[in-house]
Formats: sequence, structure tokens, C-alpha cells
Amino acid sequence: MQIMKNSTVSFGRPNMVPFLIPVDYHSTPTCINNPLIVNGECYKITAMAVGSAHGAVLVDDIDNFDVPALGEALGNHPLFPIGANIVFFQVVDKDTLQARLWQQGEGESSFTSEAACVAGITAMLLRKTIANKIDVCMGGKTVRVNWDGGNEEVWLSGPEELFQVSFDKYPEMNKSYNTFLEMSHVLTRRMRSDSCLSSAR
Repeated sequence: MQIMKNSTVSFGRPNMVPFLIPVDYHSTPTCINNPLIVNGECYKITAMAVGSAHGAVLVDDIDNFDVPALGEALGNHPLFPIGANIVFFQVVDKDTLQARLWQQGEGESSFTSEAACVAGITAMLLRKTIANKIDVCMGGKTVRVNWDGGNEEVWLSGPEELFQVSFDKYPEMNKSYNTFLEMSHVLTRRMRSDSCLSSAR
């Protein structure tokens, strides 16, 4: 019998600054549960970057949802100037999500670690779980997303082979991504500081 080994990997801090994701969004500091009208229907999307731009949409019936059509429509919506991957998820219970993914250039895809992170983070932002961890089932795989909120890193736990093609294989990408994250959070702090100074005046 083969014993599956589990690993826990950090995917850095999710970036929710609109112009750094990027999203064309100016109403609030973050794009959370933003309503979009597509084909006469309203979908509420949460945008963030975990590795690349993603949008997440909570749905009622994930099994019967038209992921290819709605994924393409939302992923190419003007909200995302350079496009985005779209993850759709349903709350199974307070500890579990079921998710499906539409990926740019590929259509519906079975699984990516980044999309699982995005689904888990969005569920926490929308208060669909009171814990800082949640299981995400996607494409026949189940992983656990851990995130303490704010500027904390998001951690993903699951079978070791899921992370074989990861930042460890591309150290130059890991370095660039971490530099991008550091720059984005410095800019965010500066924007908040400037805002506070303006209010004080």
C-alpha cells in the first residue's frame, strides 16, 4: 500500500490592491463581492492575486453551473484589464467548499493550488466559515487552506505531489513574486498613510 505524504506550502500574501491585481475598480479599497451583470444575470465577484489575477464567485449549485461559459465571460470582463482566472465555489458546510475553475487560455481546468487558495480566502472574507482554515475540494483533490486574514500569508496543505510543480521548481519566479508582494504592501501602507494625513488636514 502506498502511503500519501502531505505537505504544507506558503503561497505568500494574497494581493487585494485593485491596481496591482489588476482590476478596474475604484469604489472601495478592495474588490469584495462586487456585483457584475453578465448576460442579464448578476454575479458577485471577489478579486485578488495569488500568483496571478483571480476572481471568485459563490454559487448555489456548483455541479450544474455553466463554468465554461460564465468563466469566459467573467474572466474577460472589463473589470479585469488583462483577464483573470475565475474560480466558482459552493459552501458544502462550515468546513468544506466544492470548487470548479475556469483558466485563461485553457477553459475549465481541474485544479490549481492558487485557485484553491483564492476560493478558501474568499469564503473567509464572506464569513462563510468562522475558522481560519477550510477544506477545498476541486477536481477530485482536497486541500486545506489556512489564512489568518489581513496581510498574513496563505498556507495550503495537501498531497505532496500537488506541489511538485511549484515555486520550488522555479526559484527565480518565487523571488520575483515575493518582491512584487513586498512592493505592493509598501504601496498599500503609503496609500493608507496618505489617506489618514488627508483626513487629518
